[in-house]
Amino acid sequence: MRGKKVLAAALSAAILGASVGAMAACGDGRGNEMVYWCFDADMGQQVQDYYVAEKNLDYKIKIEVMTLDNMLSKLDSGLRTGKNLPDVVALEGTTFKRYIDGKILEELDDMKTLTSDMYDYTVEAASKNGHLYALATNVTPGVFAYRRSIAKATFGTDDPAEIQSKFNSWENFLASARALKEKNYKVLSSYMDIAKVYFGGRTTGWVDGQNNLMIDESLTGDVNSLMETAKLLKSEDLSNETAENTAAWYTDISGKEVFGYFQATWGIRSNLERNCTSATSQESSYGDWAVCEGPSNFFEGGTFHAVIKGTKWKDEAKEFVKFFSTDANYLTNWAKKNGDFMNSKSCMQAIAADTEYKNEFLGGQNPYSIYISAASHINGEIITQYDSAINGQFKAWATNYAEEIKPNKIDCINEFKNSIRGIYTSITVN
Repeated sequence: MRGKKVLAAALSAAILGASVGAMAACGDGRGNEMVYWCFDADMGQQVQDYYVAEKNLDYKIKIEVMTLDNMLSKLDSGLRTGKNLPDVVALEGTTFKRYIDGKILEELDDMKTLTSDMYDYTVEAASKNGHLYALATNVTPGVFAYRRSIAKATFGTDDPAEIQSKFNSWENFLASARALKEKNYKVLSSYMDIAKVYFGGRTTGWVDGQNNLMIDESLTGDVNSLMETAKLLKSEDLSNETAENTAAWYTDISGKEVFGYFQATWGIRSNLERNCTSATSQESSYGDWAVCEGPSNFFEGGTFHAVIKGTKWKDEAKEFVKFFSTDANYLTNWAKKNGDFMNSKSCMQAIAADTEYKNEFLGGQNPYSIYISAASHINGEIITQYDSAINGQFKAWATNYAEEIKPNKIDCINEFKNSIRGIYTSITVN
């Protein structure tokens, strides 16, 4: 229920007892069955465990789990033809804005009174022209996860507050990275992991209200911009020269050389914990981690539930969406069990204040006060429907600059602009 993009549909369907196949038009020909599409097996499992198992439903829910790319392709096809659509769908945080439209989704305006306990950016991002079209299940603030043993060896402490003081700005981040190098450690596995931090911490989104391309100064400016910080990490050999989500990047999680990873809250479990033991089981970093906020607040991913326009299961689908953003029992239990940060201020504050709650993977740390602080700084106004593609293009040209494939920064920026002109004719690029 996060921002993960790779999941085998066949495996997920087998786990959930669901099938992926041809469907009739939204609500037609399926008898007593509401259809739910999602892009992560965890989402399907929580429907089984917290909704189907606990509610006395007089209908069935057909859960279809598929990769995000496949789901979006099927959704786009269904919207073009008006056929083979789900009744309720889980939309991912970097792509969902393109579906926020009254011609595609049912309005959820009668649920606005439920949003006072939700994080503001999730409501802002799911609204258009005064109407509410989706409710977020989870919130995805980003943090800096680091190895306790390496922190002690380099800085003499693994205390999150102390480590935060050494990584609370990009200047301090680089200074601490150099200190780590002196001890034969790398601050990151992939230097371009910093891109997600910069993207999430911008004050200006990629496209303004007049559809002009906007490039935030934090990405291209001098000294502490994304492009310059990436170049320093590369040129000074401060990272481990991997690429995010590759085999080597995952291997470094269980190794002894890499200090930290920038991760959204969902990534602590999905990326780090699930890969903290080596393939041979000879090395494990379980319990050797902690989190702090890092040099800048950011966010990554997220899950927004929405109801497809025209479904014959409108009331049931809306009740489904409501449950996964407002049911305190579900939100609290799922968070404690899986380490997720959910879209309820009161529930998350209660976990932060719970002196009995400890995350064993994080060495017994209760990270929720850090998550709450990070979440309070998320700016939903920068989210656009173009984020996934434009982020990828900018990372590619920032990499070319950092690795001196194209050493002139202005040339790289211009090439980035040219790539956007080629992809999006609707965006004005100056």
